[in-house]
Amino acid sequence: MNNAKIMTKKVVTVDVDMPIEKALEIMESKKIKELPVVKNKKYVGMVPYYYILTKEINSKSKVNEFMQKTPGVMPRDDISKTIDIMQDSGIGALPVLDEDQKVVGIVSDFDILKVLINDRVFDSFKVDDIAIKKFPILRTDDTLGRAQKLASINKIDNLPIVDNFGKLIAQIPISRIISYTFQEKIKNKKGKKDKYKEEKPASEKNVMELAKMEIPKLSLTLNLRRAIEFMLSYKIKSGIVVDSNNKPVGILSRLKILDLLSGKNLTEVIDLAVSGEYDWEFIVLVRNEITKRENFLIKSAKITSIKINVKKIKKAGDIYQINMLAIGKKRINIKADGVTKELVFEDVIDKLDNALEHLKE
Repeated sequence: MNNAKIMTKKVVTVDVDMPIEKALEIMESKKIKELPVVKNKKYVGMVPYYYILTKEINSKSKVNEFMQKTPGVMPRDDISKTIDIMQDSGIGALPVLDEDQKVVGIVSDFDILKVLINDRVFDSFKVDDIAIKKFPILRTDDTLGRAQKLASINKIDNLPIVDNFGKLIAQIPISRIISYTFQEKIKNKKGKKDKYKEEKPASEKNVMELAKMEIPKLSLTLNLRRAIEFMLSYKIKSGIVVDSNNKPVGILSRLKILDLLSGKNLTEVIDLAVSGEYDWEFIVLVRNEITKRENFLIKSAKITSIKINVKKIKKAGDIYQINMLAIGKKRINIKADGVTKELVFEDVIDKLDNALEHLKE
């Protein structure tokens, strides 16, 4: 499937010289989290909402100061290429460009998941399998400044706020932090200092002033397909995952879900990536087998990274070659070939297990 079939054709763009104040107004009014930037009508980059948090902002700031040079995609490009670029850039929406580098559409992680939601790969996982387990948590006495710093570092759409017992009571969206912080600065720039001089700076104000009490939540045991349906219906980029005691235990983001389809970042601790000629069912197999051994791989061989490449060496009869490189205490190189990816990977795993046994000796 290519981008032309799923892209949104009505695209809002901004010029590099537009004041960032105006761009923020567009993002807020249109509910847009990523804005394509053009110069002389040609695409030059993106303004992601979280990127705005990383720089000092004022009324004279221009769009080009907050632009990230992210590649665009073509209408004919397969969505697998689009997913790869999203993963590499960390941006959940990419402009679709014509031959003259003019923006003719936009493809988001929302669009991709909406089309692929019925793929059976999602039935093989629960939220617990995919959720990000290392994430920031705010408390009721935290400041907006701390929230802003954590949001910019972690690139999480909604930050959870907990009470003294660690239970989720609210969340604070990045978009609210950006809008509020900027508006406060503009007020002070426009000669209203006397009126506001007794107030604390925006960064020192309490997070509860901007908190949202209505929180879309996900259960650890929820089927991943159901979780995707939930996130798409609420139009949220990331959802807070809670346990049975209503304590936040993870974050599920749309980009993290796309990891399953891209073959990258497949486990939480070991850097596991698959490349070459694979399908999504193969991704499930690889992830399950490595996850089973993850603790052993880390403790016995100090494995930090595993790269797997799949290559078809004979078209007739589906003959495949799989190369695995595991990096840890030592570099372990494994190669196997044979009929079907699944059988070859079984051989690779057997060789990996044998190599690890020798390391123990």
